[in-house]
Amino acid sequence: MQELICNIEFDQEDGEYVAKLRTEMGGLREYTGVTFEEVLNQVMIELQEEFS
Repeated sequence: MQELICNIEFDQEDGEYVAKLRTEMGGLREYTGVTFEEVLNQVMIELQEEFS
């Protein structure tokens, strides 16, 4: 059985990377950065804090 614990969308808009993260506990959050790695790190930190 699978359970959806989060939804993440990555986009590139006007030279910036945008991540939209949605979880049941935290709701919808948005992160922006100049590089994809920067945005990915922000998302990973947020998920680690929320699910640890």
